[in-house]
Amino acid sequence: MKQRGHPGSGVNSRADERVQSRVHAQANQMSSDRRAPAASESWQPSHSVEHGSDQREPVLDGVRGVAVLLILFHHVIILCGLDKTNLFDKALLALGGSSWLGVDLFFVLSGYLITGILYEAKGSSRYFTSFYGRRVLRIFPLYYGFLVLFYLSAPVFLAPDAVEAVRAKQIWYWTYLSNVDVALNSWPDPTYLGHFWSLAIEEQFYLVWPLVVLAFGRRQLMVVCVACFVGALALRTVLPQLMDPLAAYVLTPARMDTLATGALVALLVRDPVGRIHLARWAPGIACVGIGWLALIFVVHRGLGDDPAIQTVGYSVIALTFGALIATSLDRRAVPWLRRILSSTPLRFFGTYSYGLYVLHQPIMLWFTEQGLQAGNFPLLLGSKLPGAMVYAVVTVGLSIVFALASWYLWERPFLRMKRFLPYKATERPPVARQPG
Repeated sequence: MKQRGHPGSGVNSRADERVQSRVHAQANQMSSDRRAPAASESWQPSHSVEHGSDQREPVLDGVRGVAVLLILFHHVIILCGLDKTNLFDKALLALGGSSWLGVDLFFVLSGYLITGILYEAKGSSRYFTSFYGRRVLRIFPLYYGFLVLFYLSAPVFLAPDAVEAVRAKQIWYWTYLSNVDVALNSWPDPTYLGHFWSLAIEEQFYLVWPLVVLAFGRRQLMVVCVACFVGALALRTVLPQLMDPLAAYVLTPARMDTLATGALVALLVRDPVGRIHLARWAPGIACVGIGWLALIFVVHRGLGDDPAIQTVGYSVIALTFGALIATSLDRRAVPWLRRILSSTPLRFFGTYSYGLYVLHQPIMLWFTEQGLQAGNFPLLLGSKLPGAMVYAVVTVGLSIVFALASWYLWERPFLRMKRFLPYKATERPPVARQPG
């Protein structure tokens, strides 16, 4: 199945007639549905690259902010030195140990954004060069700049055995294959770059997905998304029998349900009928997913190594986050959710989320190894909360400072070069619009 009309070429008259027939059929179907006008008009335009522009949707910046705050909380709690001797600290460990799902939120959001960008760029004469060029300008400067700085400075900050250990693994990071290394050899020790596995998944997705989006029409692409979702779930049930169960968490094919969920939402919001279905079903799906996860959390005292989470759970998380993103884009669905996600603090963390993600774990791990632990501070009713707060202020605060410095002094000059890589679409894929 291929896209009708080669990118950059015109569409023949028969194709135009078929497109118009499909548009009118969808319009007639919508006019018969009383909810259609309200559902269609209430949707906030998603973050879409309008063939070269970089418009940002505040709500989605807020989603990024939530994702990175969950990850920061996760690593603060597991690295600051809490233990289970105090009931409150035990609850913090359960919450922090479960907030790894911030990574899954990033995956769903990435699938949504990238698919939207690619779908709207179909018909561009610079579909591949602009997409890959703009991705390189966004990702590579910080990623490779940090790797260079890390390996050059490692002998200064790390013990000799740690330096040798991180250098022995470096080929996996230079090639964006660290997730494969984790699947084959478990987490690196020390774990200064252990969080890069998710960046490897993102990059592998960026390499392949443009070909998929270009090859299929919208409906066919939706079928591909569903197939990826089901395939990832099936693969996770098989992988633990073949290799380390950790592979089901870190290998891209096994995590495609998260990326495909975001992609499916991106395709649905670009069709009036799809928006109606999202408006009708997304809030309910989100509530059911949150309820299921809350039940698992209470019963198992966390969302950790439970088999239900490692198989069906990842898919439920993907659906829940996809539904939440869809709901947040609908102005009339849950207004208070949009207000929260559009708030200045969440948008701040969302804007600098990439730098925060790359930089925070080495900073936290270094302070942990230097002895900054919650147990070194006075207790509060037997809890190490005061020390955990000190740890969070120091490590997260420094992460913010370095992320801001990286953004303004290093990343932003590269991002300005995106203006030389417009999509310059000569033809856009037909999108059915609300009549009138």
